[in-house]
Amino acid sequence: MQIVKKVFRTILLIFFVWICYALLPVQNFIGQAYAEKDEYYTSSEEFLPLGAELGNEGEGIDPSFLEDDSLIHSAGLAGIKFLKDERRFVFSIKAQNPGELEGKQLKYDLILLNFPPRVVLTLYGVTTDEKIFRFFKNLDVRGIVRNPFADRYFSEYVLFFEDWIKATGSYDSGGARFMLDYSFTQPEYTHGFGIRIADTKIDPLNHIIEIKRELTKYGLENHLLIASDEETVVLESPFFKTRDEAIQYMEKLESFGYNGKLALRGYQSFPKPHRFDVVSEVVITGEDDVALRNIVYSELTPGKIYPLDYSEIHLITKELFSPTVQNDESAIAEYYYKLSEIYMNYETDEKKEKNMAYAAAEKLLEIIYFKYPKSDKADDALWETANIIREFGVADVLSEEECYRKIINEYHDSIFVDESKNRLKDFKTDAIKSRS
Repeated sequence: MQIVKKVFRTILLIFFVWICYALLPVQNFIGQAYAEKDEYYTSSEEFLPLGAELGNEGEGIDPSFLEDDSLIHSAGLAGIKFLKDERRFVFSIKAQNPGELEGKQLKYDLILLNFPPRVVLTLYGVTTDEKIFRFFKNLDVRGIVRNPFADRYFSEYVLFFEDWIKATGSYDSGGARFMLDYSFTQPEYTHGFGIRIADTKIDPLNHIIEIKRELTKYGLENHLLIASDEETVVLESPFFKTRDEAIQYMEKLESFGYNGKLALRGYQSFPKPHRFDVVSEVVITGEDDVALRNIVYSELTPGKIYPLDYSEIHLITKELFSPTVQNDESAIAEYYYKLSEIYMNYETDEKKEKNMAYAAAEKLLEIIYFKYPKSDKADDALWETANIIREFGVADVLSEEECYRKIINEYHDSIFVDESKNRLKDFKTDAIKSRS
């Protein structure tokens, strides 16, 4: 009797679903350039598009400002003062040579981002070694962080706020101080639409990177995101105010010839402005080591990486880093070094997978030496490559002996020079013993 009831309920359910489907209106059919199109609503817990405005339009990290004698070239940060009532940050600047500041102007970039609300401030010609990593309670400013990977001729700060913001910057040459003034605002619209183009739950990461590259060449704006699970990598369109604008973007994808699965997302509301777990266009930044590790264990597993050569791995992974990191040789080399350490310490009980992880670590170190030879990590990469070969017998492009010779001949100031010479002597001694 129970079985009969279950079968009857199942038949009723199928009939109900069929009736509902039959009554659905036909909506906005858009060509056949893609195999499947979904339409559904996305909550703030899922993938979130980037919103960005440029204040003082950025030109990237370009040292050419050093050729302009009207600008500050070599100064230090004396201190940062937060004036709560005035909603102002004051960055005081100092210089060993007073003439360095006198009558000079300050070059800066000011970028506003609202997922989460923050200001990215770059001060050219102003540096500091001080670690700045402070977060506040019960203030409309949530915190301030200095980018630890900033180059020797500029400093970069990220200031987090509790709500959407406007911000302006100005430099007082008489007082040698930069002032950042902010106020709170509301976005032009609080709901809208976006297109999910691809994600790693369906497509391999290297395919998504290639799609991103081709769409960018074609002139279609797109954003590489990480979902709030910190594992799924997503390629998404810009955020549109109306559904029609999103459909126009899909039509451009049709013209481009994209034939993957697309999803039209309706964002019912913007995410809460104080959310800090959102990672967007700046996919990997100075504070995203957790996301980096999760990608290794989900998308860039040793089994997927070790068969590739270092150039192929570089092609796949470089797009994961923010433009600021990509354009800074020392910063991106630092990240590849972090990636290599994650593979070196890869947690697995399988010996075969562990050896694959060592091979992956070695190829990431090769990226540093061959792609970023002038970075601070280049000699470290050679040294660690030699150690992997020495300890685990895993060799790729370079031999252990070659690593030592390159350290000695190409990185004269390296802390590994003396030990490299000692190890080369051991090679010669072992060679003589083997001949005798």
